[in-house]
Amino acid sequence: MDSSATPGSQLGPLNPGDVVSAAIKLYRDRFKTFFMLALMATLWIVGGVVALILAIAILVGIFGAIGGDIMAIIGGFIGFLVGMAALIYGSAKYYSISSVIGRLSFRDLIHDPETSLDARRQVAPKLAQFLLLGILLGFAYIGTYIVVGLVALIAGGSIGFLTAGIFSALINSTTGNVIGILLGSLLGIALLVIGLIWIFSKLFIADVVLAIEPNREAPESIGRSWTLTNSAIWRIQIVFLATFMIQLPILSVTNYIPSILIEVLPLGTVAYAMIYTLSLVLSLLGSMLVLPLWQAVKGVLYYDLCSRREGLDLELRNRPGKSPA
Repeated sequence: MDSSATPGSQLGPLNPGDVVSAAIKLYRDRFKTFFMLALMATLWIVGGVVALILAIAILVGIFGAIGGDIMAIIGGFIGFLVGMAALIYGSAKYYSISSVIGRLSFRDLIHDPETSLDARRQVAPKLAQFLLLGILLGFAYIGTYIVVGLVALIAGGSIGFLTAGIFSALINSTTGNVIGILLGSLLGIALLVIGLIWIFSKLFIADVVLAIEPNREAPESIGRSWTLTNSAIWRIQIVFLATFMIQLPILSVTNYIPSILIEVLPLGTVAYAMIYTLSLVLSLLGSMLVLPLWQAVKGVLYYDLCSRREGLDLELRNRPGKSPA
């Protein structure tokens, strides 16, 4: 895809390189808007975490002053519940605001751009659905991890045991056991990774579906993502890999290098405290820089998958748009 082309200029079905190129162009062209949305989303999740910590600390102190250790424990539990309510609300806001980036990317591609404010007004009434979507996706990922993990354990263990027996008979028990453990472990890990990648790919665009399509609810958005990604798992994996490689330099500076420095510095020193604080700040900054890229990728993928499976409404695609923010 020509990187100088205007996003949405009669794009047909895209290959993985086109998807990433279009997402990068959208990210670059609307960087200020996308970054501000990522900042807002991040502040909501950080605010939820801070509220959780403060609620526990304050209520532990108050109840502890009133009735000692037992009351402090009760206060901590109440503070946890209060703080979790704030964290859950902040998480829902984070989820909904970040999905606006995917919606804006898609609207640009169909020549019907929106301002950030207009898009947030469209998404805001679905806040409860974003909360439900996050819960459902969490259960789906945890359930997949448990089920696939058990399958991987059983399959890997069985193959490992069988291989160990064969090679023990052919060579010796020590070599057979080593080969059996190695092959069984590799098979189990491969099955686990493939299963998790598959389910993640199938549900990858569920939040963007909820943000873009009117009258969609959380369960329907999951089903819609599942349907649209049929026969596209490997293309999505290529997009994942390319996007990860693009974000790697940013994460190296904001996440990986500070983490290494923290590990080598002595705990409890001033230098450790300074690097730890800097690491937190850089980590948040890195998240705010890469979040718009991933959401833009989701928006372009949604466009591409809709184009491939069912086409897009030509009237909508050619409708004159407003100037984007």
